[in-house]
Amino acid sequence: MNLNEESLQKIAELSRLKIDPKDIQNFLTDFNKVLNYVDTITELNVSSVSDEDLYPNEGNSLRADEAKDGLSRSQIESFAPSFQNGYFVVPKVIET
Repeated sequence: MNLNEESLQKIAELSRLKIDPKDIQNFLTDFNKVLNYVDTITELNVSSVSDEDLYPNEGNSLRADEAKDGLSRSQIESFAPSFQNGYFVVPKVIET
């Protein structure tokens, strides 16, 4: 599959990209290299690859959900530039 200039301009428009006219040929060349590579990949014979090879069933690989000691209030307060009455104080960002 080869991309033409008209298709490239449409893709650029849809993705809100502005391509400098002097760079169009470079983009076409690079884009077509990628598309040709994808075409090559789709031609690979993968009939010997099973679903188990692609998606091994290893179970839950997450850590156990165990309670641990957290940070003390004084440690948390040391992270904040301003801390009052147990709360982080942040600058006002919305004018009312």
